[in-house]
Amino acid sequence: MSDEHFRCGTVALLGVPNVGKSTLMNYLIGVKVAIVTPKPQTTRHRILGVFTDDSRQIIFVDTPGIHKGSKQLNKNMVRVAYAAAEEADVLAIMQDASKPLDKPTKMLIERFADGRLKQPRIHILNKVDRADKARLLPRLKQLQQLDPGAMAYIPLSARKGIQTDSLLNELEKYLPEQPKIHDPDWFTDQSQRQLAAEYVREQVFLSMHQEITFQTAVDIERFEEFDDVVEIEAVILVGNERHKPMLIGKGGGGMKAVGTKARLGLEEILGCKVRLNIWVKVDEDWFDHPGKLMELGLGTEQ
Repeated sequence: MSDEHFRCGTVALLGVPNVGKSTLMNYLIGVKVAIVTPKPQTTRHRILGVFTDDSRQIIFVDTPGIHKGSKQLNKNMVRVAYAAAEEADVLAIMQDASKPLDKPTKMLIERFADGRLKQPRIHILNKVDRADKARLLPRLKQLQQLDPGAMAYIPLSARKGIQTDSLLNELEKYLPEQPKIHDPDWFTDQSQRQLAAEYVREQVFLSMHQEITFQTAVDIERFEEFDDVVEIEAVILVGNERHKPMLIGKGGGGMKAVGTKARLGLEEILGCKVRLNIWVKVDEDWFDHPGKLMELGLGTEQ
């Protein structure tokens, strides 16, 4: 297809926590660039994932789940999500169709339906493979009543790839006609250093309970590439002294498990051998300090 008819633009993936935004983006672009866990607030900053084929380039912006929270980290995450919405060409607003429509999701839908943002809106009902099929049609009707001005309402399963082609085709309709912005082989704006931090954090989230995960961050202190190996030194920050032994585990077993799983994931995406060393450091209330959040790439200027 000639550039004259090529479509390219940005799509903001929006929703409350744990509706499957990261899972959907990873599936669509075919590469795991956003970590996925069952814990709320897994995604903390905007992540680009780029889908390109012969007729279109869709630049997905995975955003933190929109939620209420009193800590500075919570506030920064929500600001990042709304900023991504303002800058996108299309808004893709996701919800979990396997659960009843809750108040936070309803409020979010109504906020975007109020007309303050002029971009086309597409609603995605995710996890239909787990949903009660008898309740799906009433749910769609309810959604149409909440936002009658939306362009489409698409039920799908990001985990199983059900109806994802329909989503791509619908999004394409509302993208600007313009040449591709990114090289077709380029799939994310994250550096290898950022990916390393995220892969370690994913394993911490999967191994720890919710209080510890919110108060945990990963800082990559060293990332060096050699001919056949990448050497990485990562520090896991915890916000409370009592969390440190819980994370390390008996005889260091907790850290060994986190490091092994993160290393295997990094070797797959980096395509080479990885040597990963991890330490745990206490940094009291790092998640409520604007300066520390900026150092970790979690400030509002992302």
